[in-house]
Amino acid sequence: MTFGIEAAGYYVPSLYLEIKDLAEKRGIESAKLEKGLGLHKMGFPDVHEDAATLAAEALLKMIRDYEINPKEIARIYLGTESALDAAKPTASYAMQMVEKVLEKEFGERCFRNCDVVDMTFACIGAVDALHNSLDFVRVNPDKKAVVIASDYAKYELASSGEIYSGREVLWHL
Repeated sequence: MTFGIEAAGYYVPSLYLEIKDLAEKRGIESAKLEKGLGLHKMGFPDVHEDAATLAAEALLKMIRDYEINPKEIARIYLGTESALDAAKPTASYAMQMVEKVLEKEFGERCFRNCDVVDMTFACIGAVDALHNSLDFVRVNPDKKAVVIASDYAKYELASSGEIYSGREVLWHL
């Protein structure tokens, strides 16, 4: 039996700044950012968006784009360092938002039997979630797992990290 990534999706906030405008304001050669890093726009969350809503948007989009039955998803693992709550996984907020939207089509609590976990340290958290979920579907070939990377960076103005923005990516295994 083969296993791997079955579907992928993303959500990008609608607010953005042209990277050439940022480069100009910071006195940086725009080619360094555009050609060197491949950046053209810097997205950032609106006032009503956070790591959970960005993750929820990506999850909902993937479910709809690939016509996935959410009841078949056994786990949703989220890599982030933008946690909303010190006690409750941000992934659980994302799952609950999507569950509410899908309630009419799939019934109440369509993710009832879904394991939901956050793995911190942003990028490496998502990579760890991906490796963990690959092992999970290898052992449980009848189960599906979703891995989401949702984060937004908060750096000081004019710092070296300012050009990096949150990126929401997910993989469906």
